[in-house]
Amino acid sequence: MEDLERKKIINYFNYNISLEHSAIVQYLFHAYTLGECEIEGELEEIAREEMKHLRAFAHKVVQLGGKPSIDKRASVFLHAPTPLELIKLDEEAEELAIKEYKNQYKDLKDETAKKILERAIDDETSHKEIFKHLQTKLKEKNTKAIFDENKQKIISILNTVLQDQYAKILEHLYQSFILKFKNPHLSDELEQKAIDQMKHFGWLAEEVSHMGGEPSFDLKPIKKLEDPKQIVEETKKEEKEQKEKFSKLAREIEDKNLQWILERIAKREIHYTELEEFLSKDKHKNRRYGKNNLCTHSRKPI
Repeated sequence: MEDLERKKIINYFNYNISLEHSAIVQYLFHAYTLGECEIEGELEEIAREEMKHLRAFAHKVVQLGGKPSIDKRASVFLHAPTPLELIKLDEEAEELAIKEYKNQYKDLKDETAKKILERAIDDETSHKEIFKHLQTKLKEKNTKAIFDENKQKIISILNTVLQDQYAKILEHLYQSFILKFKNPHLSDELEQKAIDQMKHFGWLAEEVSHMGGEPSFDLKPIKKLEDPKQIVEETKKEEKEQKEKFSKLAREIEDKNLQWILERIAKREIHYTELEEFLSKDKHKNRRYGKNNLCTHSRKPI
C-alpha cells in the first residue's frame, strides 16, 4: 500500500472513530432519558452496532501503524424541546455519517478499507430508517398494522425462516467451538456470523409477535461440520442462498416494515464471503493454542 493511501485511511478512520463515539453517547443518552421502553431498546441496539463500527475503524488504524483517536468525539446533541426532535437529531447524525462514509468510499483504493465502509454505510442507512419509524411512533400516528386474510400465511412463512435461522446459529456456533484452537481466526469469524444471525432471528421473531403469532423455536437437525475447508465452502454456498431467499421474500411481502427488515438481512449476508482467506495463510493452519499461549484476535464487525 502506498504511504499516501495509508495515511489517508488512518486520517479518515480516526475521524470516523470520533463520529461513532459521538453517536454512541448521543443514542445511549436518549435511550436513558426518553422514558419509552420500546424506543429505549431500539436505541441501545443501534448504539451497540455503532460500537462495532468504531472497533472496525480502530482495528484498521492500528493495522496500518496508526493510533486510534479513541479520546476524540464529534459534536453530541443530548437535548431538544421534545422527544420527537431528539430522534430527529439522531436521524440527522446518520445522514452525516452516510454522506461522509460514501465520500471516503469513493476516495479510497484499499479494498479492505472500502469493505469496512460498505458495511458501515449499510448499517447507517438502516439506522436512519429506524429513526424515521420511531418518529412516526412518537407522533402516535403509527398503529399496529392491520393484516388481511394472508396474515396467517405470512406468519407461517416467517416461522419457517425462524427455524432455519435457529439451525444456522447452532451450526456456526458448533463450527466456531470446534475450530477454536485449530484455526482461531476462522473460529472468530464464524462466531460473529452466528451473532449476526441471532439478531436476524430477533427481528423476525418480533414481527411474528406483532402480527399476533407465536415465534417458532422448533429445533431442526443441524449439520456438524468440522473440516475447515468444507465449512468455508458450505458457508459461502449458504450465504448466496440466504441472500437470494431474503431478497425474494422482501419482493413478495407487501408490508413495508417487514419488507425493509428482510432487505436488510439480505444485505448483511454478503459480509462473510471471504472466509477462505483464513485457509490460505500458513500461520493459521494446524496451529495449536495451549493454555499458556492463547492470544486475542481481532474480529470483523457485525
